[in-house]
Amino acid sequence: MASESPAIPRRTRLDQRVIVDALLELARSEPALRPTFKRLGSALGVDATAMYRHFRNKDELTRAALDRLAATAVEHARAAPGDWRGRLEAYLLRSAELSLEYPSVAIEGAVLDPAGPGDVSADELILALLTEGGLTGRPLITAYAAVSGFAVSQGAALAHEVMRNGDAARDGSTPWISTFGAVDLADYPLVRAHRDELLAINGITVYRAGIAAILDSVARAAAGDPAAGDPAAGAISAGE
Repeated sequence: MASESPAIPRRTRLDQRVIVDALLELARSEPALRPTFKRLGSALGVDATAMYRHFRNKDELTRAALDRLAATAVEHARAAPGDWRGRLEAYLLRSAELSLEYPSVAIEGAVLDPAGPGDVSADELILALLTEGGLTGRPLITAYAAVSGFAVSQGAALAHEVMRNGDAARDGSTPWISTFGAVDLADYPLVRAHRDELLAINGITVYRAGIAAILDSVARAAAGDPAAGDPAAGAISAGE
């Protein structure tokens, strides 16, 4: 028997906010399924064609939902205590949490650009915090690209694991390497030596490690370390 649609508070007037609310609720409550206009209509008690009076297509609706998630992460970071690095980490970790909570929306972030106020506020936040950290000019833009690209791509990867494995993956605990199969590790001495540690790595561990590596590079560059490099997007140097 097909599962019933999740209970979504229904309002008298259908508008963009109500539809985005419904999309996010479906994404949260049914992580393995991609929401459709038909399912949204069922959840809201309206004909699916009603969605087209507010959004031209599914991509436009998904962009609006991604923009909402971006705004949520920004709001969280602005309220977080600490210096530039602590607030940027708060933004990135909240973004990961939202990807795990709303996987069928977050997974589209790798291919759809929201281009809304939430998304632009995220750009502004990242640039402001990196500037506060000591970067300007080209190094600032390079660091922005590394931070933004990492958050989007790894967030989509986390979302994919939830869609594939369901609620069991909601904490980001899906193994990064599940097995080495039948490969004889005697031919790969470093992999053999670190086998257990490698198998213990999971998705959220990778996410946190990436954040640390990028922000360590930013901090070194801002301090004038000529050897500072960005592991995601080439060298970051403090000057032009």
